[in-house]
Amino acid sequence: MASLPYYYHSRPKSPKPNSRSFTATKSRRRSFSVVVLLCMSVLFYFYHGGLQKREDDLSTAAPHSLSQTLLGKPRKALIVAAMKGDDTSWLDEHLSEWERYIYVVNDPKANLTVAKNKGRESNVYLTYLIDNYDNLPDYMLFLHALRYQWHNEDPMYANADGLPMIRSLRLPHVAEEGFANVRCTWMLGCPNEVKPRLDSTTAGADEYSRVRVEAAYADAHRHFFPHRPVPTEVGAHCGAQFAMTRDKVQERPRSDYEMYRKWLWDTKLDDDVSGRVLEYTWHIIMGKPSVHCPDAGDCFCEKYGLCNLNCAQDHCEKRFHLPQYATIPFGWPEYGPGQDGFPEKDWWL
Repeated sequence: MASLPYYYHSRPKSPKPNSRSFTATKSRRRSFSVVVLLCMSVLFYFYHGGLQKREDDLSTAAPHSLSQTLLGKPRKALIVAAMKGDDTSWLDEHLSEWERYIYVVNDPKANLTVAKNKGRESNVYLTYLIDNYDNLPDYMLFLHALRYQWHNEDPMYANADGLPMIRSLRLPHVAEEGFANVRCTWMLGCPNEVKPRLDSTTAGADEYSRVRVEAAYADAHRHFFPHRPVPTEVGAHCGAQFAMTRDKVQERPRSDYEMYRKWLWDTKLDDDVSGRVLEYTWHIIMGKPSVHCPDAGDCFCEKYGLCNLNCAQDHCEKRFHLPQYATIPFGWPEYGPGQDGFPEKDWWL
């Protein structure tokens, strides 16, 4: 019968084993211990080194969950365009399961910022995609900094709270679409917010924003997509807040995003115009048609799981109320509902 390895043998029954046998056994045990320690050291080196590299690659400025990475869960990140003084504490308090990349555009000393404060939120979004192109998370949600905004489509606190929207977002829908605006109501942006001026005429600075955007849009579109005809109509949900997948982003090379940002940095257009041009270009960049206005009922059902709403094609009842001003009153939500076109609290009940 083949003998067992030495470490399976019983200890000798003799109270006084001969010194030679004892020395050999001790030597073998010492050798085995050295081998075990060496193996453990190698494993620890690769394990710890791999984790540290992974952590460094993600971001030293944005907290994230390594446990999700280790458990094989999809990575998801919030990319936030903020101004100095914006209260972003709600992101850390309520959304700790998301990686959080908060760019403070007017603070050069912030952990994350932009090289040029131009073009509003699209500058932040493009900077993130360029800088993290090779290490993007599975899902990305691009947002403005404040929790309460007039274009948020949840009726709680008179349709201004962004938190329920994020918590209800169905990532399988985002995975299927690749790109999904967070809004569903067509007002504003759909069905044809922008009608590019194909004759390349320009608008004066005193003309209102839409005319100036339409005058600039055609030239920008030709620059971005030189092999495509300029559309006669462009429609998408307003707000410039949307979700994307890594796979969809990487269908384009990094150089495309660098080109979009260079245009944004170099253009002589005012920020409100250049930012609006990009706001109504993101869906095209992500492969959607120039008019991308999904049915509101389907949108709420598939994107948020709200499938029992009373809907028309362009809206669902008691989901969104357009206020008189595009500014949330100071002290919201304790102060402001019922004023300036904002409905009363619980108006949707």
